[in-house]
Amino acid sequence: MANFRSSHPGHTRKVIQHPLPGHQSGPGKTRHRAAHPADPPVTTNSAADVAAMAIYVWQGKFDRIKLGEGFTRQFGKDPHFDASAIPHMELLLGFMESDIRLTDIRWIAYMLATAYWETTSLKKETVPMLDKHGKQRTDKKGNPLVRSRQSWLITMSPVEEVGKGANRQYFLPVKVKSLPTGEARVTEQDGDQFTVTAKGRDSAITKGAKLGVPATQKAVKAYSDDDGTELKYYGRGYVQLTWWSNYAKAGANLNMGLQLLLDPDMVLQPEIAYKLMAQGMLTGEGFANGRKLEKYFHGATTDYIKARAMVNGSDNAMKIATIAKDFETILLAAKS
Repeated sequence: MANFRSSHPGHTRKVIQHPLPGHQSGPGKTRHRAAHPADPPVTTNSAADVAAMAIYVWQGKFDRIKLGEGFTRQFGKDPHFDASAIPHMELLLGFMESDIRLTDIRWIAYMLATAYWETTSLKKETVPMLDKHGKQRTDKKGNPLVRSRQSWLITMSPVEEVGKGANRQYFLPVKVKSLPTGEARVTEQDGDQFTVTAKGRDSAITKGAKLGVPATQKAVKAYSDDDGTELKYYGRGYVQLTWWSNYAKAGANLNMGLQLLLDPDMVLQPEIAYKLMAQGMLTGEGFANGRKLEKYFHGATTDYIKARAMVNGSDNAMKIATIAKDFETILLAAKS
């Protein structure tokens, strides 16, 4: 299972049943005819589906001025709000606008809400020092006094996992060696070794090898002697990717071979981070565990709460659902 840490069109359809081929009734007797494959079912959309599709089906650009105004209006009172996140949000939205697979505003809204939640991170900032009356303090020369502080702020850009996996079994680095065969060898701190194919599939070299080690594991001689590059696979991205095995699989799913295994910091690149998030939510691969956006948003069906199952079970599902609804409001108003 791919582990990610927190740090659309589909239509509801009514199926009209047709008689199966094989028998026909006639006056006084039954006639047989040659069997043939059943005709495909005829589908129709309910009035509610049609109305919802008229609102949400969309593929085009969004007005950036209205987008920024809406973002500030909807989230400006959040204690974690940071206006510097707006350009990063616009960049992320640009990837979505160019993705022909995204044709429902609710899909876009939920992806933005997920990024909003998952990329809120500790950020250092310099703030003025104020006196008890709220006025700027100055030194003897009249220069303004400032201080540094750390705050949890919305970034809307790919981030590293806070603590970088501390106390987890993927916390310690592993050594990775690119092989002439196009495969790679991975050696963990306890000496367990694995071969990884270009398709991201791993298999044990060491008998009984198990993925991951305790964060307190001391490096054995086999690890120290290995000539691979030492790399860490803590969470990175919009929806944070963890474990070396998942970096390998995710890269292969994006037709990147073993690039992410060999250079995990690539996941901090916005375009790659977007592709990873979209791949999971649109196809159900990796972290989404078979769950897709179309399961929660299609026709008149909108379920921002249960959609959280794609990323992290039910963790903070209600809060993220509220954020997604706010993004829906922003996007609907920013259609251009």
